[in-house]
Amino acid sequence: MSHHAADQTRCPRTYVTSLVHLSAALTVLVVAGAPVRATTLAIIRTPEQVIIAADSLLVWYGGDRRPQLTCKLDTHDDIIFAVAGLVRSPENDFDARAFVTMVLGTPGTLEERALVLERLIRGRLFGTLTRIRHELPRLFAEQLESGFVLNVTLATMRNHVAQLEMRDFYAETAPDGTLQLRVVRISCPRDCPRATEVFGVGETAAMMQHLSSLPHFPADLPGLAKQLVEIEIADRPALVGPPVGVVRVGGTGVEWLHRRRACAG
Repeated sequence: MSHHAADQTRCPRTYVTSLVHLSAALTVLVVAGAPVRATTLAIIRTPEQVIIAADSLLVWYGGDRRPQLTCKLDTHDDIIFAVAGLVRSPENDFDARAFVTMVLGTPGTLEERALVLERLIRGRLFGTLTRIRHELPRLFAEQLESGFVLNVTLATMRNHVAQLEMRDFYAETAPDGTLQLRVVRISCPRDCPRATEVFGVGETAAMMQHLSSLPHFPADLPGLAKQLVEIEIADRPALVGPPVGVVRVGGTGVEWLHRRRACAG
C-alpha cells in the first residue's frame, strides 16, 4: 500500500510515504490452477467523502487465455468496498467478495465489521495459500511467498464523517520455512489526520510519482482518482487496463461516477 497525504489548509510540500515495501499487487483468481494478476486501486479520503477508483483488467498466467474484464468495486447498502489481490479460490472455498458481503450484513460499526472480516479472511486465506504453495510451488515462490496477497477496502459515512477501513494481507516465510500472514491496517478518521489522504494499491509507481509532483491536490478529487488509475494504465498496459470504475460515498450517500454496465452496485 502506498500513501500520499497533504493538508490543503496551507500550501504543502507534498510527499510520498511507503508504509511497507511490496511487490506489484496481484489480482489473483485461482480456479483449477489458472491464476490471474495485476490491479490498481486509488483511494482518496477526506472528512466529507471517500472515493475509490479501480481498473478492470485481469491478466492470466500461463496458457493461452485472453485478458478479461472484472468488477473490483461494489456496494452494500450505504457502504462501498473494493477487493483486490487473491480474491477467489473455489477449490478452497475462498471468496473474499462473498466474505465482505456476508460480514457487511451483520450489525456493528464499520471498524468492528472490518475486524470480523479480517479474522475470517485470515484463517481462510492461510489455508488457501498453504494449498497453492503445495500444488503450485513455482507460482507461489514467484508471486506470493513474500509480499502482497490481498487488499480489502471498506468505506461509509457515519455522523457526517467519512469512515475508511483498509486491510492489506502479506505472505511471509519464516527462516524455518513456516508460512505466515501479516496484516497492515488503516482505520480512518483515526489514521487520517490530514485534510486529504491518498492510498494506492497494486501497481502504483507511476501514480505516486505524479502525486509527488503536485503542489496541491485539485478540487476535483473524483477526477484525480480516475486520473491516477489512468496513469497506471498508460504506464503498465499489460497489467492494468480500462475501463476505470469510480465510486464515492459522501453526505448524499453512495454514488457511482463511472461504472461498467455489467458491474453490480
